[in-house]
Amino acid sequence: MAYKSSIGEPIMQPRTDLSFAENFLYMMFATPMEDYKVNPVAAKAVNAFMILHMDHEQNASTSTVRIAGSSQANPYACIAAGVACLWGPAHGGANEAVIEMLEQIGSKDKVAQFVEDVKTKKEGVRLMGFGHRVYKNYDPRARVMKKMVAEVLTELGVVDPLLAVANELERIALEDEYFIKRKLYPNVDYYPGIMLRALGIPTSMFTVMFAMSRTVGWVSQWNEMVSEGQMKIGRPRQLYVGTAQREYSGSGTGSSGENFKKEEQAGLAGEMKAPKAPSFKLVVPDVSTR
Repeated sequence: MAYKSSIGEPIMQPRTDLSFAENFLYMMFATPMEDYKVNPVAAKAVNAFMILHMDHEQNASTSTVRIAGSSQANPYACIAAGVACLWGPAHGGANEAVIEMLEQIGSKDKVAQFVEDVKTKKEGVRLMGFGHRVYKNYDPRARVMKKMVAEVLTELGVVDPLLAVANELERIALEDEYFIKRKLYPNVDYYPGIMLRALGIPTSMFTVMFAMSRTVGWVSQWNEMVSEGQMKIGRPRQLYVGTAQREYSGSGTGSSGENFKKEEQAGLAGEMKAPKAPSFKLVVPDVSTR
């Protein structure tokens, strides 16, 4: 509805004879002026995208939903909190960032130079769509998405030059010791952008697609938390480990560090007495009274 309104087209109502993925494509691209037949390969791709992005352990947005839910906020507020977290480019904007990176590279023959720029940490050059906090090998979700991209582009007859760039970057990365040593393999965000572009989804809606899918996971997590009575309010702990040891010298018989050692040796470490402060003289300035 938001997309149709943004392009000035009438809103299309869903149909009971269509699946979730089919209805999404129908509502996005159909118009009242002519019949619209949903491409089954496109529907399969959207369905795969939704399933693969639905839930993935305690990622940032899911943890946000659970923390918000622990305060007994209603589920709508909790999902809104998840959306706000997913809004961040380091989370929900990753697949859009991959497209921007591939466009920045431009063509297949410039991939090698881009890789060198990444390795030398050239300013303004960032590798997107590689590596993951959980997977230290090739993200299994990325394998499925790579296959779906090929199917969609073939079915729709789309020739996207960015796919050649993406394939070449992946090939070099998987063979380069720099990437292998750091376990930088393609993740789930690497290929979906090319597929979504081919389906006609605008880049500005990539994160929206992610949110549509992840909402199912968020609601499932919230429902699990409520049904199992896990309603103790979230309060992540912070363990203060202190600063590094600092030398302090005051007047008297020794430094505070030496005093500490003496107290500890005396068996008073558990109930430590504060070292005596150096003597001082309180000087009160004269204040004129009127």
